[in-house]
Amino acid sequence: MMGFRYEISNRIATVQNNLDQAIATDDPFLVDVHVGELESLARLAADHGVAIEGLPEALTRHGVDVTVSTHSPGTAPIDLRPR
Repeated sequence: MMGFRYEISNRIATVQNNLDQAIATDDPFLVDVHVGELESLARLAADHGVAIEGLPEALTRHGVDVTVSTHSPGTAPIDLRPR
């Protein structure tokens, strides 16, 4: 599981950097693309019970509705199911 955590963390960091660049260059299309990538990676991490520090807040800043799980810390940390 450590390999998965390492890979997903690296992928999320890369997407967050790309998102920051898209925001800096005022490219709304790329912002949407990278927010979608972050949302997909958040789901993948949640499906495997991996909590990524700061990810729920990053998604919320970009308008993604997230619910942080409080019933079982460390497992399924983000619930991105439609309401």
